[in-house]
Amino acid sequence: MSSLTTIVVLHKTKFGESSIILHGYSSDLGRCGFILKKGGRGSALSLLHPLSVIEAELSDSSRGELRYITNFRALYPLPGIRESMSKSSVALYISELIYRSIHEYGANSNFFSFLVKSILLLEGLQDDYANFHIWFLVELSKEAGYSPEKNYSPGALFDIISGSFKEKTGAGTKCFSGDSSLILSIILQKREESIHLLRVTGGKRTQFAREMTTYLSYHLGFNIDIHSLDILHEVFE
Repeated sequence: MSSLTTIVVLHKTKFGESSIILHGYSSDLGRCGFILKKGGRGSALSLLHPLSVIEAELSDSSRGELRYITNFRALYPLPGIRESMSKSSVALYISELIYRSIHEYGANSNFFSFLVKSILLLEGLQDDYANFHIWFLVELSKEAGYSPEKNYSPGALFDIISGSFKEKTGAGTKCFSGDSSLILSIILQKREESIHLLRVTGGKRTQFAREMTTYLSYHLGFNIDIHSLDILHEVFE
């Protein structure tokens, strides 16, 4: 007997000569891996781009922890993410970030809804979405249970260890730079629909992304190394 699930695509790799392994976040299974036979699906496989949202039919059979996908369809067309180099670069970064940072297995409907909402938000933005990935980083930290405290005051630095802003730093603190601390304080105050109003240079945006990734790495307990950030820096510099 087959079953249906909705999957946010994070990463895919070749598996043998005729299959691929698809890593994704499923609505009712959580972080999972799947096997999909290529067959004559050349055009259909193009729908499995980073952050595509698919409805997949799963076979009862499996290979270890990998479930077999027997059929699938895209739930949203997402032409902006598929056709825009800058949007697809943002999608690549976000999918890699989730792939490398979310290791927990098991369903989390709230997190899945957050992912889909974020994907549709990115798709719907018409222009000026250079700040989207840094907004997403902050939102991901909240979803992971490590929401930064909103206690900023002018000149304060964000302490990675305590997750709060400190006016005085010393032993036992590990802080963001002044620029990144200010950017974080602004993002914490703004809603997603106004994040484009944040004016920041490409260099400061990349520095902030690296420091937020360090913050997540510290609290998750393992290093998160994101290779696609350099691509984003080149796209939006």
